[in-house]
Amino acid sequence: MATKGEMVRALAEYFDLNPNKVDAMTRAMARAGLRSPGGRGRAAAHMTGEDIFHLTLALVMNVETKDAPEAVKELSQLRVAQGSLFLDDHIQWEVAGRAEGRSEMLDALNRLPVGGLEMARTFGAFCGHWLEYGFNTEADGFGPARVSVEISTNGPHAVFSHVSSEGDLKVWFGKSSAEIAEPEWERRVCMSHKLFHRLASLASGDAAE
Repeated sequence: MATKGEMVRALAEYFDLNPNKVDAMTRAMARAGLRSPGGRGRAAAHMTGEDIFHLTLALVMNVETKDAPEAVKELSQLRVAQGSLFLDDHIQWEVAGRAEGRSEMLDALNRLPVGGLEMARTFGAFCGHWLEYGFNTEADGFGPARVSVEISTNGPHAVFSHVSSEGDLKVWFGKSSAEIAEPEWERRVCMSHKLFHRLASLASGDAAE
């Protein structure tokens, strides 16, 4: 996994930002408990997938540094609300309901056809876990697949999508599709498959394209 400095330099390059701006953002994340301690030199700690995802959230949401910790914390703590798997336009399974006390929903989501992955209850933890392990299980489940995330200020809510020959998986965080009312306006941010692969490479310590 990357150190704090490697993470800052890589994301500054990815998003064409001043490294000082990205460093200020990650220090704000650390003060809010949203990033592991960094350290220096040989003692420098490795960043987790969740650390990398939190900093990326702050950058893609384009918030001011002072506002970033609160915005990222709200999104990261969105609870899993719904999941479904479609194959050839036919639903294979669908579950919905709040994660608290709904072990049957988590049990269903833990049938994700990706070996070695577990369904986390919150958006940040799930995406961080995916960055560390999701692309390392290709031989065990979905095989070659495309993943993406869409985040909306409506709710707010977020949807993780995973598409492969084994089906189209969607996991909703924050609010389920039935709870989402049509807003007068909303802001949407998409994190593409290409970005997820870049972040996963960073999480593994190999930031090569």
